[in-house]
Amino acid sequence: MIKKNQSTTVNKNTDTIIGEGIVFENALLKGNGVIRIDGRYTGTIDIDGHIILGETGLVNGEVRADSALFAGKYQGNLFIRGTLHMTATAVLTGTVETGKLIIDEGAALNGTCSVTNGAYREKVTYEEPALVN
Repeated sequence: MIKKNQSTTVNKNTDTIIGEGIVFENALLKGNGVIRIDGRYTGTIDIDGHIILGETGLVNGEVRADSALFAGKYQGNLFIRGTLHMTATAVLTGTVETGKLIIDEGAALNGTCSVTNGAYREKVTYEEPALVN
């Protein structure tokens, strides 16, 4: 189980933390590094790096990352180039494309899953909306 203040990666620093009690709605998070979510996040995450969804974390949207460790709840489309590891407390509902999948006993995966050996659909290109006067 992944608990608060427990290290979940080896030789990686967490670059961004969305803490328990924090809520992001209709958000877009892009960048690189390691992200940990213990709060609620609704929107899109496009990260060249690793994402950790802690036990108290709840994500609804689309996520693209190099690798992921999930212990919380996720709903939406998930695209992971490398390994997706779901711990015993993870609940994932939606569509998953991943290079490698590890599911611990007790985890729940509801939806469709495709293990693709590291090749998933191309990243989405985001365009800034035009300002209307």
